Amino acid sequence: MSRPVEIATVGVGFNRASSVRHLMEPLSPWMGDSSITEICVNRPGEVFIERESRWECYEEPGLTYAHLESLGTAIARYGNDTLDDVKPILSGILPDGERVQIVRPDACEHGTFSYTIRKPSFSRRSLEDYNRQGFFKHIRPVSTGLTSAERELLELRSTGDTLGFLRRAVQLDKVIVVAGETGSGKTTFMKALMQEIPREQRLITIEDTPELFLPDHPNHVHLFYKSEAKEEDGAIVTPASLLKSCLRMKPTRILLAELRSGETYDFLNVAASGHGGSITSVHAGSCDLAFERLALMVLQNRQGRQLPYPVIRRLLHLVVDVVVHITNDTDEGGFGRHITELWYDPDAKRALGKIDA
Repeated sequence: MSRPVEIATVGVGFNRASSVRHLMEPLSPWMGDSSITEICVNRPGEVFIERESRWECYEEPGLTYAHLESLGTAIARYGNDTLDDVKPILSGILPDGERVQIVRPDACEHGTFSYTIRKPSFSRRSLEDYNRQGFFKHIRPVSTGLTSAERELLELRSTGDTLGFLRRAVQLDKVIVVAGETGSGKTTFMKALMQEIPREQRLITIEDTPELFLPDHPNHVHLFYKSEAKEEDGAIVTPASLLKSCLRMKPTRILLAELRSGETYDFLNVAASGHGGSITSVHAGSCDLAFERLALMVLQNRQGRQLPYPVIRRLLHLVVDVVVHITNDTDEGGFGRHITELWYDPDAKRALGKIDA
């Protein structure tokens, strides 16, 4: 009696795989190109592919919203999963082994779908192959001194060239936290910093209200969560879940509008994993208080509260490169919105990074 059930199961799996392959046909020119490592669809009719670490954009009229919705449903069914309004994020596997991350509304912009397809590499190299390619020829000794970029930023700061400092900090992929009270202009200033990001980079924003617009960066995805969403209450789409999704979406930078609670632990993890250039904001009355608030918010995370407070503070100082504190001085004769403090201390960061023998 078990044999017919087994055959039926195989048949269902085959039909589901066939459905996915059929709906993947608009992407077939890029899926079959071995020089392409990543395929991204940010919105209907548009495909970004990564080839040799460079992004290229193509039009594909066949990728309508309805087609992307059908494809997402087919991929979810193939993996015995769901993708719908309740569960709008899917980490899946395509029939030929490619990994795919899908985000649908309301977790992304209405009228869009986000697909990120990671193509597996089937090439094999030996250590000798690496040696012939010069892979081992440019190893630098671990330096305890400042890099040229760090010296450049220190020089800009010491000469009072705040504009030049901030511009270069963004261009050098520094992790920047904008601190200030409510109404100080943190989000507006964040958007000014974002204009200095190179146009060719792939950006992913995370926010509860659409504010971080990116008119100059075509390769972008906007992710959204509801302000009241909390993981401990069972919410599926939260800042933390979107940060985790980002790691599968090939971002050059992650721009998180504001850190408010336990997602700070996930932000710390993401930034420490090598995703430089992130920009975010926090409510705090000074640069020093920004670190204190970030540490307290890490402790609001179930995993974060298992870390000793000194360890959290150390990690924050290792991960965060620049803190900008701004205020809105509305008193008579006040300065209006302006920067009050600018924290940048690469020497302290290097000292914290040393491990005692």
